[in-house]
Amino acid sequence: MILENTAGLMRAGLASARFGSYAVLVCMGDTTAFVTSPDVGPDTYFDIASMGKALITAPLILRAVGEGRISLDDTLDRFFVIPECPDKETKKHITISQLLTHTSGIVRIPLSPEAAAKGNDALAEQIISNPLAYTPGTKYVYSCNAYILLGFIAEKIYGAPLDRLFEKYIKEPLGLTRSRFNIALDEPDAVISYRWREPGKYRVDDENVQIMGGIAGSGANFWTLRDIDVFCKAVMERSGKLWAPYLYDLAEKDYTPGAQFEEGRGLGWLVVDKRYTQTGRLFPEGSFGHCGHTGCSMYMSRERDLRVIILTNATRYANMANDFHGYDYGKIEKMREEIHNAIADDLGIN
Repeated sequence: MILENTAGLMRAGLASARFGSYAVLVCMGDTTAFVTSPDVGPDTYFDIASMGKALITAPLILRAVGEGRISLDDTLDRFFVIPECPDKETKKHITISQLLTHTSGIVRIPLSPEAAAKGNDALAEQIISNPLAYTPGTKYVYSCNAYILLGFIAEKIYGAPLDRLFEKYIKEPLGLTRSRFNIALDEPDAVISYRWREPGKYRVDDENVQIMGGIAGSGANFWTLRDIDVFCKAVMERSGKLWAPYLYDLAEKDYTPGAQFEEGRGLGWLVVDKRYTQTGRLFPEGSFGHCGHTGCSMYMSRERDLRVIILTNATRYANMANDFHGYDYGKIEKMREEIHNAIADDLGIN
């Protein structure tokens, strides 16, 4: 496998300051190839942003389902005291499945340092107290705060903090090497991915996760190309090291196929169909994966026995180009489409 078009596109992106660092890995069948910028190796840290939802939070929930600890139909009131607030009775009946598929009606709001200082229950109360954006199950709005609740649920089920759950149930069973929550501000062999001119107290590129001490179910953890590939390979093999094998088909099913939904969503996964453009010509309908706001993504196709990982810090560079006064995220979405199409050209996929 020769990634000539892909390598050329990535070199051009580096030269034009579209991003400052990158890694692209393509595996089709038994053949693997990758290209990286000069500063990046297989074990270089990237902030993978919301990819953490699919790499950590959803896997922990699916593991718990497979172990019989919870059901996808379990409701919010099993895990949290629902405060007096708008839509209280409706909120009681929001399901685990709706949280996983971003159809709960819970949307992102800024979390307060005061609530964070009081602990997870106070943060959950702040999230749940906010009015629902729509009746659960009727629409789709991508929701980091729904996944923060899922992270809290995983902690309640297993009786340990999220970072320890990751170590015990994902990192150790898969034999991952470096990936973790939180790294030092001056961590060696780590790409700068935060959007701001200077980092916050924590290196994560997310305001709410900053407030939560760098550990949250919504993502913003630090992974390497090597470790993400190990994870994706385990998914393609339907490994029981992650979750019960019977749950793979359920997780990869599209639960939001109707016209009222913007895109296909599985249990933790984005599911590719005609509504979705960022995978270009490379991935057929039914493929699945996830993006990270920093400029990263991972997608897999069982039909083509294909997995592709893209790691960049493109969102930081989009903001740098405007002297840190804002950016057009649509440019990062277009970048993903272009990279996937370059890979399709290299693989001879029309």
